[in-house]
Amino acid sequence: MAADTIIACGKDHVFWGSWVHGASVTTIRLGPRRLGMCKAGRHLSLLRRVDESELTAEQRGTLFDAP
Repeated sequence: MAADTIIACGKDHVFWGSWVHGASVTTIRLGPRRLGMCKAGRHLSLLRRVDESELTAEQRGTLFDAP
């Protein structure tokens, strides 16, 4: 089941996205990270799930909600 999750790329862009455990359609799984498109910066990057408590105030303010 997909869950809305906060995702961060290698350049620390943060955005909301779906993260399905054990499956990936638009990304390549590499252990706990995935290679895919950063929706906030529109570039290819390693993506990782982020807990909301790990975000800085600046990241919370720039949390990108991509379609």
